[in-house]
Amino acid sequence: MKPAYVISLIILFALVLISCEKQPGPGGKATVKGKVYARDYDNTQNYLISQGYSPGEKVYIIYGSNTSIGKTVTTSTDGSFEFKYLQKGHYKVFVNSLDTAHKVKGNDTEYPITVEFDITGTKETVQLDDIKINK
Repeated sequence: MKPAYVISLIILFALVLISCEKQPGPGGKATVKGKVYARDYDNTQNYLISQGYSPGEKVYIIYGSNTSIGKTVTTSTDGSFEFKYLQKGHYKVFVNSLDTAHKVKGNDTEYPITVEFDITGTKETVQLDDIKINK
C-alpha cells in the first residue's frame, strides 16, 4: 500500500470515530429523578398559605448546550418526576416559579428555577435535590 492511501484511511477512521460520539439526550440508559416542592402564598404574597410537594407541575429538560427544550414531563401526585433513557453528558432541568417580588398574586410573572448536572455513567441514576418553587 502507498503511504498516502494509509494516511487517508487513518484520517477517515478517525473522522468516523469522532462522528460516532454520542451527544447528551435520549437514547441511553441513564435516568434523572427529582421532586418539586412548592410554597403557595396569599394574594398579597406576604403570607404562606401552604407548602409541600406539588403534583401537576411541568418539568423541562435541556440536553447539553442546546437552548431549546428537549422533553417535558409532569410531576406525579407526590411531586416526583423522572427523565429516562438519557446519554452521558451535561443537562439542565427547570421548573417555572411565580415571581413573588411583585406582591400581587395572579401577576403571571414567572422565572425558571434551573438545576444543572452531569451524567457520567452509562446506567447512572442522578437524584436531584428538591426544586423549590413559589405558587
